[in-house]
Amino acid sequence: MEPRGTKRKAEKTEVEKPLNKLPRAVPSLRTQPSLYSGPFPFYRRPSELGCFSLDAQRQYHGDARALRYYSPPPINGPGPDFDLRDGYPDRYQPRDEEVQERLDHLLRWVLEHRNQLEGHKLLKWWAQSFLPGVPHVVAGFRNPEGLVCSLKTFPTMEMFENVRNDREGWNPSVCMNFCAAFLSFAQSTVVQDDPRLVHLFSWEPGGPVTVSVHRDAPYAFLPSWYVETMTQDLPPLSKTPSPKD
Repeated sequence: MEPRGTKRKAEKTEVEKPLNKLPRAVPSLRTQPSLYSGPFPFYRRPSELGCFSLDAQRQYHGDARALRYYSPPPINGPGPDFDLRDGYPDRYQPRDEEVQERLDHLLRWVLEHRNQLEGHKLLKWWAQSFLPGVPHVVAGFRNPEGLVCSLKTFPTMEMFENVRNDREGWNPSVCMNFCAAFLSFAQSTVVQDDPRLVHLFSWEPGGPVTVSVHRDAPYAFLPSWYVETMTQDLPPLSKTPSPKD
């Protein structure tokens, strides 16, 4: 025991910081060029969905009426001989730099051609609805704030009419013919009844459908209790007595 009148010094007690207060590592991506050497990745060139144009007064047009195209001089002809300053003060109309156009023209075109852009989503909706027999799909369209501002009902059997005239559109006949061909391919490939055997079908854009065979983890997905239950001999069904017996 300490003598009376002795004052104890306050001891500092270290309190463990809560886990949620500890500094967390910031995700990062390394940028050394040597890490990314290898074959060029698959890249699908974008296809043109439409165009808009601006006239000399910067007025918007939802088509190509104000576009001007470059026509190169003949390859074996004389070089161009014109003065870039000729007519410049009289014809050039400077743009008002105070007006920030940003993406306004592009977004306006998107709103005007929303049905055309919907065609790419219609394929997924059609495939998910046609096979199980869903007659209609109700789509909700949201604004930039994420609030649904309008609804539109698409009859499943009429979805293709929205993209019939689109050269880059999809065709239900092609989809169903490929589906039938793939199912036949899968049926002729998977001929062994083994719950531990997994056939992995893969596809890369521009190439054929390929299949690889794997056994057990990590590809097998059926739990053992399910396999054991399904492979057991089922008891015979008891005959329900007829009222006439």
